[in-house]
Amino acid sequence: MLIQTNKGNFLIERNQPKSDFVRIKTNSKEELERFFGSLQIDFSQNSEFPYQVCACKQEFANALILMVKEIEYSDFQQNDLVN
Repeated sequence: MLIQTNKGNFLIERNQPKSDFVRIKTNSKEELERFFGSLQIDFSQNSEFPYQVCACKQEFANALILMVKEIEYSDFQQNDLVN
């Protein structure tokens, strides 16, 4: 799953050994800290998504709810994307 906000891009993948967990990768360490501050943030060599956390699906669902509540734009423009 790909999610783009005006503050970061997120790639969500199933976490292989634990089916009730997902791996969230992003280009914004600040957003990862804001949504998943209590979890360990790992750095990778992936230039597109250098920061990642492993979170249970409920933690991820809570972050998604927060993302939706924070939508305050009426027309998401291409220039609003974070690269």
